[in-house]
Amino acid sequence: MRRWLITGISSGIGAALAKAALTQGDHVIGTARDAQAIAAFEAEGAGRAKGIVADMSDAAQIARLASETLAAGPVDILVNNAGQSLFGAVEEVDLDDARRLFEVNFFGPWALTQALLPHFRSRGSGTIVQLSSGCGLTGTPGLGAYCASKFALEGLTETLALEVAAFGIRAMLVEPGAIATRFISHGTREAQVRIADYGFLSGQGKAVLDGYYATAASPPEAVAEAILTALDGETLPLRLPVGEDMRGALAQKASALAALAG
Repeated sequence: MRRWLITGISSGIGAALAKAALTQGDHVIGTARDAQAIAAFEAEGAGRAKGIVADMSDAAQIARLASETLAAGPVDILVNNAGQSLFGAVEEVDLDDARRLFEVNFFGPWALTQALLPHFRSRGSGTIVQLSSGCGLTGTPGLGAYCASKFALEGLTETLALEVAAFGIRAMLVEPGAIATRFISHGTREAQVRIADYGFLSGQGKAVLDGYYATAASPPEAVAEAILTALDGETLPLRLPVGEDMRGALAQKASALAALAG
């Protein structure tokens, strides 16, 4: 029986992973931004689910989350899953909007990881799972801000894994491709400014992505299953790509690196 802390359990991958962990008998502390989602999560948890309302862009709330979580008992697995996206060409995106995106996708996970690392070090064990994306490996037109936040998370986690291995702590990047969630429709804002030359991206591009994610993508349960399988393996991979479309992203990145080396 393990104890998880999973951010963003109201829908999508976070909800699927929390349900899978609870189904196998584990305890899950999950976060969401509204009390209604927390109540629904706890009601389905058979006494093994505890919800905490938290905004992962707020440093004070992250500190409170860590304190409340550890006060309730030890944590075995931290999953930084909560995230947002922002659609617009690099030239169109307002930098203040980009900074707010980084607060949720990058600085929030960094802060929560920092808050739990002393606990993990004192126990000599602990696993940190960072929800990255295929966009953390290759650039995607219209998603430059989101890609940048995930590229940053990748670099942070690569370094973290090297720094904490001696303490018995593991870290893994999960890199889903297109997953059938509401992430595009509900988790993605659009740039406030529109530039005519980027008409092939603005609005129309988001609609295409929304349709694809809603119909042709892998289910979030596939990501949850892949995470559980990786955690139970003999060696935890640093990177866990999930989804058929990730093969192309990985091949593209490998080709770019080979060109640099060659």
